[in-house]
Amino acid sequence: MGVLENARADARELIAKLTLEQKVGQLFMLAFGGKDLTYARELVQERYISGFYISQDNAETVSEARNLTQTLQAAASLTMLDLPLIFGVDQEGAWGVAVSETTTGPGNLALGSADDTSLTHEVYGIYAREMMACGYNVILSPCSDINSNPDNPIIGTRSFGEDRDKVARHVRAAVEGALDNHIVCCGKHFPGHGDTSEDSHRLLPTVDRSLSYLLDQDLIPFQTAIDAGLPMIMTSHINFPQIDPDFPATLSPKIMRDLLRDRMGFQRVIVTDSMNMWGMRKNYDPAESAILALKAGCDIVMLSEEHYEHDATNYIAKQRATIDGVVEAVAAGDLALDVVEDALERIFCLRIQLATNMDLCNANLQDISTEKHRGLADLAAEKAIRIVKDRDNLLPLVGKVKLLGLSAAEAHQMVVNTRGIGPNDPSAAFDVLCEELKKMSADAGTDIEILSEAELQDYLAGERCFGDEDIVIGVTEDYPLPGMDYDVDFQAERLEQLVQMTKGKMVVCALRSDYELRSHPDLSTYVAAYSSRACSARAMARFIVKEKKESMG
Repeated sequence: MGVLENARADARELIAKLTLEQKVGQLFMLAFGGKDLTYARELVQERYISGFYISQDNAETVSEARNLTQTLQAAASLTMLDLPLIFGVDQEGAWGVAVSETTTGPGNLALGSADDTSLTHEVYGIYAREMMACGYNVILSPCSDINSNPDNPIIGTRSFGEDRDKVARHVRAAVEGALDNHIVCCGKHFPGHGDTSEDSHRLLPTVDRSLSYLLDQDLIPFQTAIDAGLPMIMTSHINFPQIDPDFPATLSPKIMRDLLRDRMGFQRVIVTDSMNMWGMRKNYDPAESAILALKAGCDIVMLSEEHYEHDATNYIAKQRATIDGVVEAVAAGDLALDVVEDALERIFCLRIQLATNMDLCNANLQDISTEKHRGLADLAAEKAIRIVKDRDNLLPLVGKVKLLGLSAAEAHQMVVNTRGIGPNDPSAAFDVLCEELKKMSADAGTDIEILSEAELQDYLAGERCFGDEDIVIGVTEDYPLPGMDYDVDFQAERLEQLVQMTKGKMVVCALRSDYELRSHPDLSTYVAAYSSRACSARAMARFIVKEKKESMG
C-alpha cells in the first residue's frame, strides 16, 4: 500500500476504538483565553479535541509558544489517541504570532508587488521553519483571496493582489514553500473573500456572483493550490445567493461538497473559519451551525475568536454546549455517524502527516529570525516598493522636506494594543519609519523634518503655512484588524485637505495598499510599500533617503 493508503488504514483503526464522545470531540479545533493552560489541558483530556487555534493572546514570545505546545502535547500523550495535536496559527505576513521575535516579512500584498515567486516560496519557507521551531505545526495561510473589491476592510494586504493569475502564481509558490519545509498550510477563505466590502467578523457579507464567474476568477487560486498539494482549506462565512440561496458558504453542501469536493477535487481537510465570528453567531445557534457545517462537508469546526464574547459571555460553556450539541445530533440520528467518521479519517490522516513532518523538519530555535530570514524579509520589502504616480516629477526629492503622519495617535494605539489576532506589531509603521529616518539622517545628509501631530494640526488649521519650496510627504497606513477598522476615512480627509493646501504638489508614502489613490486624483506623487510591517517601514525610509541622496548628486 502507498503512504496515503497506510495512513487511511491507520486512521480507520483508530476510529474504531473511539467512543461517540471521543469521535465528536476530534471534530473541533478550539481557542482559549490568555496563557493559563488548565482549561486547554481539559479540552484535550476530557473533551478529546484535535487541536487549537493559537493567537498572540496565548503566547507572545517563542519561549511561551514552546512551553504551550509542549505542555498540551504532553497532555495529549496521556490519552489513548497519541497523535500530534493541531496547533494552528495565522502566520500569513500581514497577521502573525510572536511577532516581536519571528520573521513575518512584509506580507502577501507586498510579495505580490515584488512579483518574485521564488521570494514568496522562500518567505513561506521561513514561516514553516520558524513556526515549527515554536511548536506550531499548521499555518492558516496563504490567503488565496483576490482583491477584486478595493474597499474590502479585512483582506487588503493579506491578499497577493487583484490580478487573478498573479494571485494564483504566488499562492502556488506559498503552498510549495510551506510544504517543501514540512509544515501543513491552509488556503483561505473559500470560495473567496476578496469581493466583499464588509468584514465577516462582524456580519454576514453577500457576494452576488455566478458560479461561472467564480470558476473563472476567485476559484482559480484555490484550484492552483489544490493542484499543488494543499492539505487544508478554510471556509468563508459569506452568502453566495446565485450558488446557494439558503446557506452561507461554510454551511452550504452545494459549495463545500458539490463544488469544492466533487467539482474541484479537494479530498483533504476542510476547516471552518471561526464559528464565533459575528457573521455566523448573529444568524445561527452555536450547536446548530456546527451540525450544519459538518453536514455540508466540513471536517473541523473551529471556534477561534472567543475574544468577541470573552467579556460578555462564558465562552467555555458555549464551547462545551457546541460539542454536546453535536454528540446529541449523532445519537439522535440527525447527523449521520458515517459523516463524522469520514471527517475523522481525513483529520487523522492530517495528524499522521504532522507526525511525519516533525521527523523531517528538525526545527530548532536557531531557525527563528536568523540573519538570512531578516535579509529575505528586507529584500521582499524593498522589491515591493513602487512609484505609482509622479505627475510633477517630485522624485528624486529636492528642497526642504516635511514629513507627517496622517493617522491619529489613537489609531496607532488601537493597532499596538489590539488583541491576539491580527498584525500584533509592537509599534505603528509610521513610528518605525521615523525612527529609521532619525538613524539615517545624519549619515545621509538629509534635511527631512518630521512634524509632530500638534504641528500638523497647526498646518491643517491654517495657523502655519508651507513654504513654496517645501516638499510635503504624508504617510498613510492601513491594517486589516478583525472586527474593527483602522480609521482610513479620517486619514483620507486629512490627506485631501493637504492635497488642496499644497495644490497637489505633495508626496504620499503609503505603508499600505495603493487603493486609496483613486480617491485623490489631484495628488501629484504616490509611492507605495504595500505593507504596514516594520520591515516595509524601514525599506520606505531607505527609499526616501536614497531618493534624497540621488538628488544631491
